[in-house]
Amino acid sequence: MRKLLLFAYICAAAIGVTTGCRFAHEEPLGDTVAASVFAPKDTAAINKKKKAKVAAIVKDSADVFYIGSGSDRQTLQLLSYPSRRDTFSYGKTAHIKVEGSADTGRVVKVAFYVLPSGDSLVSKVMEKKD
Repeated sequence: MRKLLLFAYICAAAIGVTTGCRFAHEEPLGDTVAASVFAPKDTAAINKKKKAKVAAIVKDSADVFYIGSGSDRQTLQLLSYPSRRDTFSYGKTAHIKVEGSADTGRVVKVAFYVLPSGDSLVSKVMEKKD
């Protein structure tokens, strides 16, 4: 009787070993993920980039301009203050009021007159003294 039980255990173990190997999960090594994916982000570098980006954005003043070299008798060329990146050309009203100097390159504050059609004309130029 003992021999029969021992034979049954050996047969069960032999069947278990062969089927266990056949159903073993196989992982391809080509699908590994780099360790940098799991590394924490360097927040110091990210914050430094954000601060540099914000510093590069210069907010221009709404009604303060430089007088550009393209100004003539009918039009006034205005450059945005302080960046000088944007250029505007406006017509002048018949009687423009000037306080101070309105020479090329001067920093001025400008008052506009809006026509009923929606166009804007420069009605007053005041030199800004800093």
